[in-house]
Amino acid sequence: MKKTLIGVVTILFVSIFAFSQMKIGIINGQKLIEGTKKGRAIADRLEKMGKAKQDRLNTMQAEIKKLEKDLMSPALNDETKDKKALELQNKRTAIKRFVEDSQREMQIKSDQEMNALKAAIQPIIQQVGREKGLAVILEITAVAYYDPAIDITDDIIKAMDSKAAGNK
Repeated sequence: MKKTLIGVVTILFVSIFAFSQMKIGIINGQKLIEGTKKGRAIADRLEKMGKAKQDRLNTMQAEIKKLEKDLMSPALNDETKDKKALELQNKRTAIKRFVEDSQREMQIKSDQEMNALKAAIQPIIQQVGREKGLAVILEITAVAYYDPAIDITDDIIKAMDSKAAGNK
């Protein structure tokens, strides 16, 4: 029992010593996206796509409002009212489908773009980590506290943008 306790304590002290010697870096993923030229280009493309979807949605909503107003007209006969009511129902269904399809399309596009960005940034993160002699690089969202001196986000942004500039 005494030997086991001594072994556990020894392992604990060795682990603490080894961990205290380990160099750690922190990255802020959101800042990487916003800070790199490639990340800003992705954000711009997604924003443009979202704006186009919103414009189309606004047009569809305006069509619905017009139909609702038309249906209130006392000059319409029953047959015309029925046709307009059916058209209104169809447009409401179309707008619902459009919103669902747009959300799905935006999510897929966002995922594709972010995966491509992650694939491009990962080798840069590894390179910067090797250059700085880091044993571990953590994402800021997984850390409760850190010393800002170990944040390497700006170094990665610079390396990423200089690599992108070199590829042109």
